[in-house]
Amino acid sequence: MDDQNDSAIFRKACGLWASGVSIVTTIDSEGVPFGLTMNAVSSLSLEPAMLLVCVDNNSDTLAPMLETNSFCINVLSNSQQSLSGRFAKKGDDKFNGVSWSAKSNGPPVLDGSLISFTCSIAHVYEGGDHKIICGKVEQMMDNSSAETAPLIYFGGGYKEFKS
Repeated sequence: MDDQNDSAIFRKACGLWASGVSIVTTIDSEGVPFGLTMNAVSSLSLEPAMLLVCVDNNSDTLAPMLETNSFCINVLSNSQQSLSGRFAKKGDDKFNGVSWSAKSNGPPVLDGSLISFTCSIAHVYEGGDHKIICGKVEQMMDNSSAETAPLIYFGGGYKEFKS
């Protein structure tokens, strides 16, 4: 792909891949929380349990992730669309008014998430304009119920999950 039009076409094509929506969070050494909305999340391994996230090299969240060697993938429910929008934007006040908890300097676990995976960083690889981060799952917090539906993104917008 050689030009901007090719990049736009590729981006549109990738938007046709339905995905769940997550907010990946971390905390820096001063205790300041960081986070970003992400759909570039994948399961990687069962033994050991590992997940993979792809973080833009220009993201404000990347440096604190690498500094503290930890992050949390908070899988969003369909009731958390506004939270997804908040964390998709740049800014310092993403956590203002957001309910979350953390264990002893661990990454923020967002209240109300469908499930949260706290991970330590096992490997980091270059991936174009992103870093590919392989995280070893240290803890899972499952808050789902039979009535809880995930937040889905497809074709440039949020969609309702129907089972």
